[in-house]
Amino acid sequence: MQYKENLKEAKERMKAWWDHEIIDRPVNCYYIPKKRGKMGAYLDMVGEDWFLAQNPDGIEEALDGFEKRAAFAFFGGEAIPSYFPNYGPGIVAAIFGVEPKYGASTVWFSRPTEPNEIIEILESVKLNQNNEWYSRLLRITEYAAKRAGKNYQISQSDFGGVLDILSSFLGPTKLILTMRKSPEIIDTCRAIILEKLLKVYDDLQTIIERYGDGCNCWLNVWCPKRWYAIQCDFSAMLNPKWFKRFALPDIVTQAEHMDYAIYHLDGPDALIHLDDLLEIPSITGIQWVPGAGKSPMGSNTWMPLYKKIQMAGKNIVIDTSPEMVQSLYKNLDPKGLFVRTFYRSEYIANIFLPSFMGGKDGKLIHDAINWLKEQGKNKITKEELDNFLNNKKIEINNKFKKELYMEINSAMLEKKYF
Repeated sequence: MQYKENLKEAKERMKAWWDHEIIDRPVNCYYIPKKRGKMGAYLDMVGEDWFLAQNPDGIEEALDGFEKRAAFAFFGGEAIPSYFPNYGPGIVAAIFGVEPKYGASTVWFSRPTEPNEIIEILESVKLNQNNEWYSRLLRITEYAAKRAGKNYQISQSDFGGVLDILSSFLGPTKLILTMRKSPEIIDTCRAIILEKLLKVYDDLQTIIERYGDGCNCWLNVWCPKRWYAIQCDFSAMLNPKWFKRFALPDIVTQAEHMDYAIYHLDGPDALIHLDDLLEIPSITGIQWVPGAGKSPMGSNTWMPLYKKIQMAGKNIVIDTSPEMVQSLYKNLDPKGLFVRTFYRSEYIANIFLPSFMGGKDGKLIHDAINWLKEQGKNKITKEELDNFLNNKKIEINNKFKKELYMEINSAMLEKKYF
């Protein structure tokens, strides 16, 4: 089944995006449910499909669900249908013998180990058919890639960062203490983990390329060549000196192993490492995730940071809410800018889409919100919406009026508008 129109054109634009170029217009990625309440493959895109994490060998049922949801989704712009086998962040730890524990819409990896035992455990791991999780990843990837063909992409799973995987064994405290007391143990462990992580990546991508077209991972940004979203969430616990000593070399090796690489910079405590990351030529771009309780991705709060990343010649990946899209394209260089969002309906999409996509730049909703703010209100009633539309001399039917009402209040309630 063909899930997306104009797939060839979208892939051509993405090819240019990776090289920091534009063909005919900037790239723009969005999703719309074809039926009310059907979020389609959007949930898969943001990693909210936890079926495989709970049913590790249930790839057939997982793809049944994905294909059903994808049929109810409109993949707009450079949104390219892709299935992400989600076993949780850091599944390579399972290949090393850590048993995944699913709970509360995430997966936990923990196998408490003493520093003097860790090297022997890691060295004993073999990547062969006797390795339960390695063989499982090969098997489900083979089935998925063959079934998907060129109708949709199969993504790489979420491997986790080298130090993140090591922390699954030692825990944060022991990992830090071992860095201080026995750095040679950490160096040996890093080398073992990195070598096997890259082999797993290559083995899985070779399978994907046998049946499909291109490369993807949990970040869901399609690429014609090999790439990955590199991360080291543990870096939030490291000062700049220790980041350069224990984390950055592996990040560089991973990036140089790929044709392209996006670094997943997660949380405010990791921001101190941005300058070091921007100096790495093999890192193509940055995805900045502010973390809970902070201004959301795409807000004006982060505009200076986005501009700094762009000044370094790096691409940017931003997942944001509809009302922030227009400002991002207005204030940032569209070259290398990948903005992704979700619209509740086609009508709302046409209001919010950038003008270069045939939309109206969100002007109607922005005007409504400014009108409310002038009156000191943080929500709109249906009567007030009627008054606003009458003042604007705009006539819309009740169905669209209800959607507009919901969208305005959603933006005001969550304080996403700036």
